[in-house]
Amino acid sequence: ALALLKPMLEDSSILKIGQNMKYDAKIFARLGVIVAPIDDTMLMSYALNAGHHNHGMDALSERYLGHQPIPIKTLLGSGKSMITFDQVPIDEAAKYAAEDADITMRLWQEFKPKLHRSKVTTVYETLERPLVPVLAKMEMDGIKVDRDTLSRMSNAFSQKMAALEDEIHELAGEKFNVGSPAQLGDILFEKMSLPGGKKGKTGKYSTGADILEDLATEHDLPGRVLDWRQLSKLKSTYTDALQEHINPETGRVHTSYSIAGANTGRLASTDPNLQNIPIRTEEGRRIREAFVAEEGKTLVALDYSQIELRILAHIADIPALKKAFADGIDIHAMTASEMFNVPLDEMTPDVRRQAKAINFGVIYGISGFGLARNLRIPREEAQSFIDTYFERFPGIKQYMADTTAFAKEHMRVETLFGRRIHTPEINAKGPTAGFAKRAAINAPIQGT
Repeated sequence: ALALLKPMLEDSSILKIGQNMKYDAKIFARLGVIVAPIDDTMLMSYALNAGHHNHGMDALSERYLGHQPIPIKTLLGSGKSMITFDQVPIDEAAKYAAEDADITMRLWQEFKPKLHRSKVTTVYETLERPLVPVLAKMEMDGIKVDRDTLSRMSNAFSQKMAALEDEIHELAGEKFNVGSPAQLGDILFEKMSLPGGKKGKTGKYSTGADILEDLATEHDLPGRVLDWRQLSKLKSTYTDALQEHINPETGRVHTSYSIAGANTGRLASTDPNLQNIPIRTEEGRRIREAFVAEEGKTLVALDYSQIELRILAHIADIPALKKAFADGIDIHAMTASEMFNVPLDEMTPDVRRQAKAINFGVIYGISGFGLARNLRIPREEAQSFIDTYFERFPGIKQYMADTTAFAKEHMRVETLFGRRIHTPEINAKGPTAGFAKRAAINAPIQGT
């Protein structure tokens, strides 16, 4: 049957329509069939309204067609009694498959004209759809991971954690479970009487990272706990978990990429997430050493330099920032010079660090409180930094005001490529509106 279908599936004059075509493309590729050209109703839905969190066929069928599809669980069951699709009686399997194809076709007929009317055809045809074969191949190829390297790192982390536990117990004057927030809270706020102890709804003291960071200025123990937690996270999430994801046949890790994930158009990676491998700490950066090239090959890493700030300079039309980028000037040093009237040749690392925090913070709508926490300075001083920043670069504040006004009127914002990011909560009350406003300001930058 496949031999009969292959010419049609590969015929460039015949459009193949599917739902989540990346999945189908991988199956056919393993059978030696390259399906093209394609349309994908899941990605059409995503291009039309990325704000919807579910672009699965069942959800789309109910939302647009008013039809509830046959649940796959009714065919396969669940738990220990669950069967595979080839065990489903042929008449039931045929109904399910026919409905699947019919729904997909009807969704395509619904979405195709809407793409044109909504002016997102270009987004779908040039940004979303071309990624299907690319990501399918990336997932199948995977990336080689050196198990021995991860194992050595895991053992090293265990030893460091054990040493930290001994140090923490000595500082506390007794042994306790360092991984228990409840026990840690009692040690910090009951036994040691450190300031700032607050109990949550459970009646236990809160010992989150922000609280421990504040307490680290009062005593050595909270800082050691933060170090321990960092190592524990690296060990459990990366050095141990990544080993479990290594395919025994290929020796590689095969992640899954979701195109219809974030509403800004950014890719998402799961099982495992390979887009959040740590880079901020020395121990975290070492984990990347486990990702290796095949013998005789080389891994090449490319990254845009300060891309979000460059886009902000363009969208908000900030002459000083655009000229700095064009001239290859250190943008953070230039910002610090503009804000604090410090000549570039007299710039100190601390002043540059403050400017860098403000540059990136402004993109995400940071408040004086948030900047104060990041820089560990008084809130009034942090707010004065933000105010000075807007005085030096008034176009940024104007961009924020214009974008917010557009979002409130049209309930959406757009990227430079025309992607529409819907902002239904922009006119809400309270914290929800504040979050929606920050998202609306950032989305055109991040989405571009």
